[in-house]
Amino acid sequence: MNNLFKFGEQDVSILINMGFALVAGLLIASGYCFSQKRRTYSKSVVATILLLPIVVAVVIPLIATDLKKALSLAGIFALVRFRSVPGDAKDIFYIFFTLTVGVAIALGYYVVAFTLLIIVSTFYVIMCRCVKFSEDQILRITIPEDMNYNGAFDDVFNKYLSKSELTDVKTSNMGTLFTISYSIRLKDEAKVKDMIDELRTRNGNLTVVVQMDPQMFMKL
Repeated sequence: MNNLFKFGEQDVSILINMGFALVAGLLIASGYCFSQKRRTYSKSVVATILLLPIVVAVVIPLIATDLKKALSLAGIFALVRFRSVPGDAKDIFYIFFTLTVGVAIALGYYVVAFTLLIIVSTFYVIMCRCVKFSEDQILRITIPEDMNYNGAFDDVFNKYLSKSELTDVKTSNMGTLFTISYSIRLKDEAKVKDMIDELRTRNGNLTVVVQMDPQMFMKL
């Protein structure tokens, strides 16, 4: 019975790795939160970043010498990936970066792990807070079936958008309504409401949706 609670050399190593991974997760998650200028980051992404290094620090030593376990783990990761909703490219990169740090800690490369953490986190924060990225967003406009949408909103688009590309047209409400989707790029995000107000005067005050990012919608 006592053997069940006896710590071996590998157990001690894994516990040490978990401690380093916890510190790394806290630092990476803090950097991610600080990098978001709008403070609209997803809590699920933060939780993933915080806990992922700890899980990796435990999993890697357990499967390092067992090919079957490694293949099983790869199958689980693939299943989770295909059942998940694609997120923002920067978030995906940050999760991959977190995974890399966790692997480095699990293999005992502590200096490499924390050097990578400091360098990448610093550049990521500087880029996110100081560099303005032009990201495409989604605009969905609901119109009545008798309205011709071709050119109907061009003047509004020219006023508020630097890019507008029709991507999708579908019917709704038993064919009495159409939903028109555009890939857009705003000239000034502060004027989103003004643009939506003008669009509502054209589509009979029906629904207008601007998808600001995968977690946040503006619906009027």
